[in-house]
Amino acid sequence: MFNQELPVVITAVADAHSEGFISSTLFAEGWSVVFRAIDLENLELFLANNVELASTALLIYAPDLDGISREVVTALSKKVKQVIGFSNTTTASDAFAELHPIPTTATELVSIVRGFLRTPMLRQVSADIRQNRRARVIALGSAGSDTGCTTIALNLAMELSLLEKSTLIIDANFRAPSIATLISIRNVVGESGWRIIAPNLSIAEISQSQAASIDELMQNATHNFDFVVIDLGSISGLSNRLTDRRWTSTVTTWSCDQGDELMVIARPDLLGIHRLEQVTQLLEKTSIRAELSFLLNKRSPGKRGEVEESKFLEITTKLRPLAVRVLGRDPRATTMALDQKATLIEVNPRSGLRKSIAKIAGEIAG
Repeated sequence: MFNQELPVVITAVADAHSEGFISSTLFAEGWSVVFRAIDLENLELFLANNVELASTALLIYAPDLDGISREVVTALSKKVKQVIGFSNTTTASDAFAELHPIPTTATELVSIVRGFLRTPMLRQVSADIRQNRRARVIALGSAGSDTGCTTIALNLAMELSLLEKSTLIIDANFRAPSIATLISIRNVVGESGWRIIAPNLSIAEISQSQAASIDELMQNATHNFDFVVIDLGSISGLSNRLTDRRWTSTVTTWSCDQGDELMVIARPDLLGIHRLEQVTQLLEKTSIRAELSFLLNKRSPGKRGEVEESKFLEITTKLRPLAVRVLGRDPRATTMALDQKATLIEVNPRSGLRKSIAKIAGEIAG
């Protein structure tokens, strides 16, 4: 199992503008930028005097640093945990191995560094997944507990499949995987890949062993399906999950960096709104590539519901989300689905909740 690691960063970039962009961006995201070298001598002196700290650090360098060379980088890599190189010149690529173009946005920089920390040997594969894939990836995360995130994920995937979109639903709720149980399917977690469970609909459940190869799994999934729907479970403490290497954080990190949409589900009661506020505060400070959307589930009827929705909009619209959606309470339909271990359309296709989720699926499918 991966242990939690708070990233420690050393920069070795001569260009002040590029170095300032890298350092300030990573610092704002929670990384500890412990040293900013101005030349090779300065860098080597710091590494010699801080051996233990250096052994846990990510060294970010550029070939413009005075005295740097491919041989020097090879030697430095033995003193730090990992090394990543950035450059804006194509000529430098001939003398240095695996240089990355310096990102132009904070989100791109953070995504590259996070991916590099998670799976350094597969970082290029991760970048290719986003650019050359068939599927649209929608991850659903719960702002707190009992938001109905799993129910929505399952039924959204079902509705997409009914629109003749080949859809994979992935249960990545490591704390409490439940999709297979909700529809009475056994032994999903023991399988590699996914299992077909209905026309245009397949299911997968991420285990600890599968989390280690999430890039490969998602590359296959995004090339074989029109849509991939991921149930992440709770995303409280999101920023910490994006900066550690525990296996339970791998799919969340992948979804934020490589997914198309992160849909945050909240409930309207006092505690639910409090959890939503906490998550939105984290999201304001956290760079992710996936577009944000929000969904208020279990909205009360009448004036009470209007107050709940107003508060929800007040919290979420300031993040300029891709979409803001609301679902009303429908305990009868959800109870029937739970009792019969079926999806909403199977127990009552005319229920209000089923129709609302079908409408969302139609919007997503275009």
